[in-house]
Formats: sequence, C-alpha cells, structure tokens
Amino acid sequence: MSTKSSLVAGSALGVALALGLGVAAQAQDTTTTWRGAPQFANESLTFKVRGRVYVDTVFQDVDRTGTGVDFKASNTRLRTARLGVEGTWNANWAYKAEASISSGGGTTQWEDLTLEYKPDETTSFIVGNFKTVSLEDITSSRYNTMMERGAFNDFINAGRVMNVQVKKTGFNWTAAVAVSGDSLNSADVATNAATGSRETFGYNGRVTYAPVMTDYTTVHVGGWYRYRNRGDQANFTYQVRNNTNYGARYVSTGAVGVSDKTIGLEGVLLHLSGLGLSGDADFTVLNELNDLYETLGQGVPAQYPLFGRDAHRTRAGSMSSRSRFWVSVSSGASVASRPTLRSATR
Repeated sequence: MSTKSSLVAGSALGVALALGLGVAAQAQDTTTTWRGAPQFANESLTFKVRGRVYVDTVFQDVDRTGTGVDFKASNTRLRTARLGVEGTWNANWAYKAEASISSGGGTTQWEDLTLEYKPDETTSFIVGNFKTVSLEDITSSRYNTMMERGAFNDFINAGRVMNVQVKKTGFNWTAAVAVSGDSLNSADVATNAATGSRETFGYNGRVTYAPVMTDYTTVHVGGWYRYRNRGDQANFTYQVRNNTNYGARYVSTGAVGVSDKTIGLEGVLLHLSGLGLSGDADFTVLNELNDLYETLGQGVPAQYPLFGRDAHRTRAGSMSSRSRFWVSVSSGASVASRPTLRSATR
C-alpha cells in the first residue's frame, strides 16, 4: 500500500473508531480523564488523542579532517509534529495510529500503526508498523536519555517496519519474536516486471531481564537479534549523522547490503537520588549503556543536562521530567535546545 492511500485509509479508520465510540456512549455514560491528553472511556472502550510537537534549534561548529569542508551552521526548524489516536475496546484488544509531518518539504508519513490482541495478561499478538529491537531505538523520543539517539542507532537503521510479533511479558522479563517486511511508508513494489517485485523481509527476536527493580534503582539487561534481506529492492546503505539529527551524514557505505545479521546487547543502570524538599527528585544519576557496541562508533557522544530537573523514562524505568538543555561533544561540537510541546503517553 502506498503512503498516500494508506494515510487515507488510516484517516477513515480513525473516523470509524470515533463514530463507534459515539454510538457506545449513547448506551453508557462516557467519562473523560486527563492522561497527558483527554481520554474518553465507556465501559471497556477507550479513545484517546495523542501527539507531540518538537521544535529544534541547532548551532554547529564542525572541523573535519582530510578533504572534508569545515563549516558553521545554525537552524531553527520543526523537527516533527505528530497526531494520532489510541485506545482499547475490551480487555483483549488495543489499537494505535499515529502520523507525522516533518520539516524539509512537509513530508507526511505513518509512525506507529498497530493492532494488538492479548488473550491473557502475559501474551500479546501485535501486527502493524512499529519498532521491535534495540532499547535505544524503541524507547520513545519523549523519554530519551540524551538529546539524540546514539550514532549506531542510525547505522543499524532499526526503524518502524511492518511486523507480526508474539510477545510474552513476566514480572521482570520479556521475550518477543517477529516476522518483518518493509516500512508502511515505502512505495509499492513493482508489478509486471522482471525485478523489483519482492519487498524487504526478515525476522527478529528480543529478550530482557531486570534483576533489580526498586523505587530508586533499576538494572536492565537484554539482547536482540535481527536478520533482514532486501528481496529485490535497493541495497541497504549503512550511514550515520554527526551528533545531532540536523545536517548531512558524513559517513556512508553507499548501497552495498543485500542482507545482514545484527546482534545487540543492552545494559542500563538507572538510579534516582532525591535531595530536594518533600522528597522531590532534583537530579538523576544515569549511566545508560544501551546497545554496548554503540561505543565502537567514531567518537562517543558525551551529553549532559545543564539545568532544570532532568529525570527520564525509558523502557527500563520511569521517572518524571522537566525542561532540558544539552551540550554535546564528540568529533565536532554543538549546542542544541529543544522546546518540547508534548502531550502523549507511550
């Protein structure tokens, strides 16, 4: 399905869900609660609007070696604006649909588009366009520890693709396997042609375990594996940006990958120290080792919150957050601030 037709279909689905909620409301009283955004509930039927707006201001001073050109740059831009819906219609079924518009031409595309069935409290069957591997990648951008994800997250290109996933969840562990295709935003494959008619396909799995889970400390370990094959689409390209999302990619292999296998390890130590009045948490001591091989990249970013309370929520643990401001240092230098207008939940 092409991007244009899929967005139209998704809009129709959202209208149908809204109409269904209205019909149910005639039979039962509908309650409204605030959970980052208004959530409407009617018995086991829930409907919630979700979204976020990111505005980035970036200043770069880059010194390059060899034949690379040194430059300075500054830019204020709309990073992304997302709008979507999520909800349930009984204890077993849940849905989520979210689209985004980004700067640089106002590109519109699907983000998460999922349908989940839970036969019991520990088992989920999920189908749709979503992320499946790498803690660094699947942790929402609303709760990232750093201003940007690590360079190797860009390198492995573990974004949202179409998946059919089975997941088991315990008190302090998870295990999931999935069969994957291409992104829902990719163009339709060619037809009536000798080549180009087989889309990208693959499979993946991920396991996690938290040996320590307290109000102030979380220890998370995990691992994942992914195999993918380009089919007869374009070869995979392995490339990374500098330490912000803005600007060109300095390192790229070109289109060379026919298939690949990736193994990732995850390790997180999250500790919150409360030093303020009334038990408020004034700072977070956070050492996050998401995907250990990330440290093999060119320059390891070191980024630190400069002011304001700064606590974080990841797939490994959760705490409240306030305004953020970062200084980032690696092979170049940049300062980036992000006014975040956020009204959403995971």
